[in-house]
Amino acid sequence: MSKISKKSKKQKPEIDEELDLYKDYEPDGRDLAAHLRVEKEFMKENPDFDAADYFDQQQSDIQRGK
Repeated sequence: MSKISKKSKKQKPEIDEELDLYKDYEPDGRDLAAHLRVEKEFMKENPDFDAADYFDQQQSDIQRGK
């Protein structure tokens, strides 16, 4: 009778609590306001920006190894 070896399951590495920067992070209204302000300024400077095209270009670059 042959023995079937049991492989141990791979465990996900636990995040070290000391290095978890977002552990106690609680966003507030100022964070959202700053994000929206920067986004609005970016769109004023780049009116022809299309996020879908940008994402597609990134994926193409990744596939080509750039």
